[in-house]
Amino acid sequence: MGGLVIVRRRPGHIAKLPGVDPFRREDQEPSRVWGESATRHDPLDIARSGAVARRRWPVALAAAAIFMVSLLVPSAGNAAPGAPAAPGDPAVQGFPAANSPGELARLEARAARLSRQYRGQLVTLTDAQNAARQATAKALRLRRQLGQAHRELARLAAASYMGGVQDPLGAVFGGGDPRRALEAAATAEYVVQQRSARQHALARFMATEQQAERAARAKVGELRRLVASLASQRRRVDALMAKFRPESPIVGGDGVTPRMFQVRNEIDRRFGPFSSIGCVRAEAGGEHPLGRACDFMLSTGGVMPSASDVQRGYDIASWAQANASRLGVMYIIYRQRIWDIRNASAGWQPMADRGSITANHFDHVHISVF
Repeated sequence: MGGLVIVRRRPGHIAKLPGVDPFRREDQEPSRVWGESATRHDPLDIARSGAVARRRWPVALAAAAIFMVSLLVPSAGNAAPGAPAAPGDPAVQGFPAANSPGELARLEARAARLSRQYRGQLVTLTDAQNAARQATAKALRLRRQLGQAHRELARLAAASYMGGVQDPLGAVFGGGDPRRALEAAATAEYVVQQRSARQHALARFMATEQQAERAARAKVGELRRLVASLASQRRRVDALMAKFRPESPIVGGDGVTPRMFQVRNEIDRRFGPFSSIGCVRAEAGGEHPLGRACDFMLSTGGVMPSASDVQRGYDIASWAQANASRLGVMYIIYRQRIWDIRNASAGWQPMADRGSITANHFDHVHISVF
């Protein structure tokens, strides 16, 4: 719909909006205002003056209300760059099939089987599962909230302009007066430019939802690739597990297995002494409760170790990696990175932030064995 148009006046004529005369009284004949013959009367003036207008004005008012709904609920094209379409569009009813919550559940089931088959915690896999689960949950939560926001705006607009609810924009449309509603339609372009704060907030929400959805797809993709990579190592891992069969903790040996006992003693002889070596402890998962893991502490009190001790940690990690197939080392963690012999071709992998120097393994080297 076009904007306001200025018509140059001639003697005896009044400048006006196309099809609308804001100065004409209801009891005036159109020819008295325009100074024209009846054959040149504006069609909308004729329609107002008769029964035709009485039949058309509800339709015009409804059209104006629908137009305002479209202004309050931004489209995918004008809301934000790359914003998703509105709920109801088949393209946004859920994640694409390849990245759906259903696929996440299937990947988690495969990951659980791999953990059992590979006889130990797969830390990188656990991190990837948690990241994919959290990102997917966030994206779905924002999707629901976005749909609710769209519905609320649509209801508000419909109530305001079709039900006569008075609000700042409702005044522009004349509170249900058909003549003023038709006049206000001529200023629609201006109204389009004056987007409400609520509309802009919704546009930002749409961009946030799309970003969360992209992040979820990326995390699920990472989990998919990791599961496939681990599964492809099955034959080699089976050979390692056949070589390093399960062991029971040593009675009177601090609760560690014979394999962990050997690794701990060799590292202590080569790189000790340490402020402490922590092995068996109660926790929800991992190898510490099983006597198959030890932490070689490089500092105390949860502080960063000195430069020389940081290097000592690197030396321990390198030695354990080089001797993993001889000693039965399953994985090594140091300075928020992990190397796992069951997926050795991946090299050292970054880990999720666990929130502290100790939890992120900056002050110790963690070694788990089969």
